Amino acid sequence: MLKNYTEIAVTEVFDEVLNELRKQNPEICSCERCREDVMAVALNRLPPKYIASDKGEIFTKVSFSRVGGKAEVIAALLHGFELVGKHPRHG
Repeated sequence: MLKNYTEIAVTEVFDEVLNELRKQNPEICSCERCREDVMAVALNRLPPKYIASDKGEIFTKVSFSRVGGKAEVIAALLHGFELVGKHPRHG
């Protein structure tokens, strides 16, 4: 089971960031296309962290939270929301 933990982290934090941004700007789009575009932008700014076991996932999750990984994910998502908000691709 090979997984990119960065993708898991981005998915887990996405709604939290979206909800905070909506407090300031309730018009932020969260259609499926915009969600995927924001996540793609964020993931392209973050280094991948591949794991191959449940034990590796636990270790990586703990490591991620200790070294400011969540802050990096939030910053990448904020960039994604800004970029996608300026250039949405939905119809």
